[in-house]
Amino acid sequence: MNILNLSISPASEFIVMDLEYLADSNLYDRYRRADPRPAPCRWPFRRVVSASVMSVTVVEGIWEVTDFRSFAGPDDRRVVRQLFDWIIERPTHRVCTWSGAAEDLPILKTASMEMGFTLPRQLRQNERDRLGFCHLDLALILKGGSGQFVHMSELATRLGLPNKLAGSAGQVPHRVAENDFDSVAAISDCDTLTTSLLLASHLASLGQVSSSKAAHHATMRFVRERRERACYHRELGNYIARTGREMFSEQNRWLEAG
Repeated sequence: MNILNLSISPASEFIVMDLEYLADSNLYDRYRRADPRPAPCRWPFRRVVSASVMSVTVVEGIWEVTDFRSFAGPDDRRVVRQLFDWIIERPTHRVCTWSGAAEDLPILKTASMEMGFTLPRQLRQNERDRLGFCHLDLALILKGGSGQFVHMSELATRLGLPNKLAGSAGQVPHRVAENDFDSVAAISDCDTLTTSLLLASHLASLGQVSSSKAAHHATMRFVRERRERACYHRELGNYIARTGREMFSEQNRWLEAG
């Protein structure tokens, strides 16, 4: 059975998600004292400092964003609780991430065990998940059999999509040290936005979204209208203007062809 043929389930509802983390140095030091040959500081010691989520529906080829939220702060228990509650409220939505199978899901599963929270259905792993029914990892699906995982920004650059408008994950420790969780949330916001645009392009390539440009335009407008004070507000406006021009040109070509 070819996994690429199963990349999209019949579900037309999605939750696009991105997380930002910070290593728990005290917890890692405790581990190092217990293990004479310690491993590097890996995902069991990472705590969620920001989570951004977007809900999307696709009906008869039309892409619609229905919600966009961010949860951020120094209390990872509160951030995870808010995230889980938001996902649980959307039981028919399928979670979509970029490379989430490698870190996002293990970190959230660990948090659920530590904190005693029930893991949302979409974040549980079973045999069906291996084929991507509950969780769609775009990094895994799009690489296919190439064997090479790539950065989201690589593919976004190829497609001319906005990416890293608010900075990168490497800036998270500095911003947390300054107690600037709004800017930390902005990083996960922008990664969620880019992931959603890649998802729209992917679905359009499968014939499930009628126009990727229209989906991109609508998504960016939805986000910009709800983040008027965000650091990426102005630059996102430039992308919206560009996609508007591209949509106009696309419509003219269709009219001429008809």
